[in-house]
Amino acid sequence: MTTQPNPKLDWPIAYEAVLEIGRSEGCKLKAYRCPAGVPTIGWGHTRGVKMGDTCTQEQADAWFVEDLTEFADGVKRALKRDADDSELGAMVSLAYNIGLAGFKGSTVLKRHNEGDRQSAARAFALWNKARINGVLQVVDGLTARRAREAALYLSDDDMPMPQTIEPESSLKSSPIAQASVAATAAAVLGTLTESTETGQLVAAALGIQPVYGVLLAVLWSGGVSLYQRMKQRKEGWA
Repeated sequence: MTTQPNPKLDWPIAYEAVLEIGRSEGCKLKAYRCPAGVPTIGWGHTRGVKMGDTCTQEQADAWFVEDLTEFADGVKRALKRDADDSELGAMVSLAYNIGLAGFKGSTVLKRHNEGDRQSAARAFALWNKARINGVLQVVDGLTARRAREAALYLSDDDMPMPQTIEPESSLKSSPIAQASVAATAAAVLGTLTESTETGQLVAAALGIQPVYGVLLAVLWSGGVSLYQRMKQRKEGWA
């Protein structure tokens, strides 16, 4: 199993975003069932896949380019306000995970189109649940992914395409690491006016006020984002 998609291909979004989606999805060259039970192969490719199918790494990467192009086009069509590379990459990552229909009805898209970037970034955290055994539950992996996407969304620096991408000199200079702090700070401000199911669960478990539960949940998400970024660098992702 490869560690990252081929950087030399013609990706429709910034390669930093491709890496984030690839890391979240993983790549398998033999068909498997995703948590929702859908036959999947490569970097989360599902169209026409049957259990027992196999593919080469080159085919997996080619499918990934095709799928991301489809999702990037779908996200762009839903935008009423321009998106920079980091914003587009983050929204494509979300849409790739929840589907274009889910994205089009999301608060992330609504707030982005309204020009409220801080609220849009906070809204990524709303998509951290999955139905397990018929019950909608918070999933730690989705919470971490949403935090990374929010951090990516708030990265103001334009990210170069793969042909010109430069390695980061340090974690401190990483736009995603820097934006993780910004995303956390933005979410903390939002705790005074917003309440999430995650924060309420934390509060109930600890016997504290809901606002403190939300605060703990947000701070944890920001910490997870920074941890995941450090892990990415250690594994050679950036």
